[in-house]
Amino acid sequence: MTRAEYDERKRRLDEQLRAGVELLEAAHRQQVRALDLVWMTTADEAVELSWFSAEAPSRTESQPAAAPSPAPPAPPPKPARRTAGQLSGEVQAAIAQLPEVFDRNDLCRVLGYEPDRGSLYRTLQELVFEDVLVVERFGSGRTPTRYKKVNASPPPS
Repeated sequence: MTRAEYDERKRRLDEQLRAGVELLEAAHRQQVRALDLVWMTTADEAVELSWFSAEAPSRTESQPAAAPSPAPPAPPPKPARRTAGQLSGEVQAAIAQLPEVFDRNDLCRVLGYEPDRGSLYRTLQELVFEDVLVVERFGSGRTPTRYKKVNASPPPS
């Protein structure tokens, strides 16, 4: 190997290193932007993203400044997590206000919020197991399962 070949190979390796570092830094910037966007949409307080104003193209005197857009409305606060028996008690109280045959959408309207899907399913299954409810029609796809209240009064003899 001659000195010229050595220098050429070393120069190519240095160029590859610089290109790799630039790609890695660009990927890191994109990941930070994605994280910032997630933070901005889920944060409880107002968030100022520094990368947006820092990398925005500078305005020339000939370009008029755009009017600042109003801040997007804050997402509604997530309901507080309920304890194990709390959802069950709320569902049992809400069942009294429901028609004879109902589905989970009717139940959520009476509750005033949409509980965790899995928790609500387990609660309804417990009520079916305890013979408080019976499944009138199983759901499929977008059609919800229909539940029927079991009459607490004994049948006439």
